[in-house]
Amino acid sequence: MISLTSSTAVPFASQGRRPVPAAEKLVQPLKAQSVSLPSLTDMRDQQKSRMKEFAARKVQAVRERMDALKLMVKLDPKAALKMTAELAKELRSAVKAYVEAGGKNPSSGEMKMAIQAATEARDAADTAASQTPPKPTADDAGSPGPAAPVDAEMKRAQAAYATAVGVAEDKDRIADRLEAVVQDAFGDMGFFDQVRLAVAEIKEAREKIRGDWANPRAPSKDDWKVADKELAGLEREIDLAPTGVPGPSSAAPATMMA
Repeated sequence: MISLTSSTAVPFASQGRRPVPAAEKLVQPLKAQSVSLPSLTDMRDQQKSRMKEFAARKVQAVRERMDALKLMVKLDPKAALKMTAELAKELRSAVKAYVEAGGKNPSSGEMKMAIQAATEARDAADTAASQTPPKPTADDAGSPGPAAPVDAEMKRAQAAYATAVGVAEDKDRIADRLEAVVQDAFGDMGFFDQVRLAVAEIKEAREKIRGDWANPRAPSKDDWKVADKELAGLEREIDLAPTGVPGPSSAAPATMMA
């Protein structure tokens, strides 16, 4: 018979006080994962990016239907006008979603200023990096001498180096953020350029429908009222879109806003 007791058994209370390496190994990966979790700001930015991408796809889908609209204008003007109203409604929805995601409608002048600011910031960062002194080493202490003066000189050199590196890193972060602003602004400008091209195509189709008034399938006045309302709503949504370029991150240093 196998005994269930052992003279070498350790009391449970004392077992609980012993370190458990295996458990610690299990906890370490969890600690590492907790450090790499995205912040709330990162998650919000990712969500806005997805919203912008979805809005851009809606605009692209509208533009892909333009060939069908041109064919419809020739075959059935009444149905074509209805289609212009549907496309305008889709574009309006896309513009609204894009703006809600933080998108803006920058002008060429605003883009020029943003590019200039980013360029100047990058030049300043490059200058600061080139002016950073070499990292002091023991060899820089010179010939053997009194310990106190040598230590003091080394500390001054290390402090000067740390200050220069800190300035260069700050300027580099500022340049990175301003360049990211320009990149986002180019994305916003591209989105609204596509919207404007789609609006121009819708207006061109409307003019052709209007010119074919003698067609038996010509739209009625009520059809035009509906189409006009949708187009006006789209243009109003575009006009209400905020101008300017995306703002820098709230985490940017105060010198960035100077």
